Amino acid sequence: MVEKIKAELGAALGGVEIRETEYRERGYHLSCEASPGELLKAARFFDECGFYLAAIVCVDYREYLELVYIFANHSALCKTKVTLKLDPAKPAAPTLSAIFDCAYWHEREIREFYGVLFDGHPNLTYLFLHEGIDAYPLRKEQVLLADEDKKALGAFRPEEGEDTFFVNLGPQHPSTHGVLRVVLKMDGEYIQSAEPVLGYLHRMHEKMAENRSYLQFLPNPSRMDYLGAMSFNLGHVTAVERLCGIAVPDRANCVRVIATELNRISSHLLWLGAYLADLGALTPFLFVFDDREQINDVLEAVTGSRLTYCYFRFGGLYNDVDEAFIAGTKAFIERMRGRFGLYEKLVGGNVIFINRTRGIGVIEKERARKYAVSGPVLRGAGIAMDMRKAEPCAAYSEMDFDIPVGTRGDALDMYRVRVREMGTALDIIEQALARLPDGPVMAEKVPKKLKPPKGDLYHTVETPRGELGIYIVSDESDRPYRMKWRVPSFSNLMIFPELARGNLLADAVAILGSLDLVIPEIDR
Repeated sequence: MVEKIKAELGAALGGVEIRETEYRERGYHLSCEASPGELLKAARFFDECGFYLAAIVCVDYREYLELVYIFANHSALCKTKVTLKLDPAKPAAPTLSAIFDCAYWHEREIREFYGVLFDGHPNLTYLFLHEGIDAYPLRKEQVLLADEDKKALGAFRPEEGEDTFFVNLGPQHPSTHGVLRVVLKMDGEYIQSAEPVLGYLHRMHEKMAENRSYLQFLPNPSRMDYLGAMSFNLGHVTAVERLCGIAVPDRANCVRVIATELNRISSHLLWLGAYLADLGALTPFLFVFDDREQINDVLEAVTGSRLTYCYFRFGGLYNDVDEAFIAGTKAFIERMRGRFGLYEKLVGGNVIFINRTRGIGVIEKERARKYAVSGPVLRGAGIAMDMRKAEPCAAYSEMDFDIPVGTRGDALDMYRVRVREMGTALDIIEQALARLPDGPVMAEKVPKKLKPPKGDLYHTVETPRGELGIYIVSDESDRPYRMKWRVPSFSNLMIFPELARGNLLADAVAILGSLDLVIPEIDR
């Protein structure tokens, strides 16, 4: 497929040089530099070919700003990087929001952090920052905002003659878990529009990355997705290992898979309990937390933590697992397999739950592609895409497992996919335990100060919420020149306004919960 895309993209762009790159080193197969007009042609080409826009990244090289667009495909591993250079004094680029819906949100983020004006974008108001910000935070040198650029989120009020009103869903509403605000424009009980208001937990992790060494940044990723901390920890270390060419011992790779899948089950269990509580069912919450505590006991023994894990190190693990960990993991697998029948009786077969979720928040395959949703949300929509199979790291390439998918793409399918994924995770853990080799858990002679070679990398892993993409630009120092985190919850939230439109207010809670959002991950 790579050769085909290279030839057809070159023809579509009228002779622009399409370069092949070493995927193992860079995380993408093709790259090219485009003009604004060529960028639009490339976007239309990838849209027609059924690709999705995985990420948009901005990098300040001082002499110029560079926009990096990563296009990927759900059916085959073929990634292309398209770059566009901008004048740092007056950076402007064409919007892709009319082609890929997800660009609407990525471009708003880049606008407020870098000052890039996206021509034709319908709404460049702030997403994360407040109107008191006086400079673009991610520029390498201080660039002050002009007064006309200070576009904070405007006041919400009905238009003249409208018989509508606004309702704040959050940030205090229990179903938004304290940190997300969604402004709903209501016509009676029905939602006309939904506008997410973010930034309540914004902590500038990407700016921190530029001011810390790769090693010093190790604790940060687990503070983004605190429920899937092991996956974020895995993404960070494997990205840097890939950039530096560090080989990890087989035993460490197997343990990484076991720990990550245990954490995946833990995350799905917490989602299940919280989701049912949001819908008014409190009993399942007690059962899932009972199971989740068993996982926490197992992981705490080797990681020292029950939530924000920082267990993996560049080249391996913080420490080895012992027989008690293995025995505890096997005991949990046996226990958990016996619990699925209980959950099916309590939740899956509950007529009230079925009626609250069936036919609600339906995501069609084409909409899923346009919004670049991922993880259980994407698979619930019927697209069998899982980074553990498509782009495996650690020992995932050695594991044999199925990818659960939905048939209707509604909230009920999202539930069923996640429950089946817990069973899949148990299968993966059993396989990893069965092939767990003896040997070291740390590579030899890993320098304390890692200084990757000059260049960039786009690396992905599968978290409990979907595709995590990490884009690193190295300038050969021990700190990343730029580290961008493309987090799945942000991408999955983008589709919520469309799903909520026309539905009842009560259904908005069911739809929002089905997306399994972790707000600190969105805010970063």
